Amino acid sequence: MKNTNNDVALSEVIGFIMLLALVVTAFSLYSVYVVPVIGREDEIAQLNYVEEQFTDYKLMVDTLWISRLINVNGVNPMYPALNVNPAISSTTMRLGTGGTSQPGGFSLSLFKPVTSTGLLSIKTTGDTFDIESNSYNSSVNNGEFPINITALEYSSGNYYWIQQRYSYQLGGVFLSQDDGTVNRISPLISITRTGATSFAVSVVPVQVFGAGSYSAISSNNPVRVDTRERILSNYNISQYPNNQWVNLSITTADNATAAMWLNLFKGIVVSEQIPSNETSLSGYKIGSAWNSGSKRTTVFLYIAGPTSQSVALYVQRAEFDVTFNMVASEIT
Repeated sequence: MKNTNNDVALSEVIGFIMLLALVVTAFSLYSVYVVPVIGREDEIAQLNYVEEQFTDYKLMVDTLWISRLINVNGVNPMYPALNVNPAISSTTMRLGTGGTSQPGGFSLSLFKPVTSTGLLSIKTTGDTFDIESNSYNSSVNNGEFPINITALEYSSGNYYWIQQRYSYQLGGVFLSQDDGTVNRISPLISITRTGATSFAVSVVPVQVFGAGSYSAISSNNPVRVDTRERILSNYNISQYPNNQWVNLSITTADNATAAMWLNLFKGIVVSEQIPSNETSLSGYKIGSAWNSGSKRTTVFLYIAGPTSQSVALYVQRAEFDVTFNMVASEIT
């Protein structure tokens, strides 16, 4: 006589295995297709947040140096030594997606996105910025220019989205990724027409420098960024009203950076409706020059007029020390 109990037991085992296979398949599909989508959305949201933070940081730093020019608290900016408390401000930046993709309960780490990190640093970019005119050049500006450009930079450590770098340099905000570099907020350079053939060029080349224990912090947690104004010998705007020409230039070894500055200079003159002087004695020229020896490109914006009083130049120096402070114990 055939024993049917063995067949029933075998059917139950096979049913359990099939059910387990369905569960494993469902979890696998979730890990392969759903988790990366959630992780990508988290990282995109994080980078949007970083862009907002850099915009806010730019506005904060602008406020700090402008406060000197409007004689804050009755302190005369002509005598900065009288002000023993330099302007300082703080902000907090979250560097990664920590906390944005952490489901609670007994969820397994296999079924949630890996948290991304970010690197926040103060660095020298390797590029230089120069200002020249017939009344302002290396022989009369006490070696003030050219300057080595410094930057506050955020570099993403994404797992599901493209890598991006945001940087604050020369008073502007820039975004770099695999397909190039773009200017999100223009640096503090303006050119205005003051007459039919006369112009005013204003430049505030803001510089940031590392201070404190950290020049770079990598984390997925918040970091406090303290920014303190440096005491300079002169907070006044340096005025050079009598020029026939003024030349602004950026020298870089990076082709993407050179292309970005070409477009940035073009945007400045177009927005102010400055005429081209390719066929006249008044207006602008924009171009680039390759140095085969140094392997670097110099991008320039040249403003000229017909007389020695055609172009007024105004230069305001602003320098800040930046300190990073750990907010959470997980910061490394």
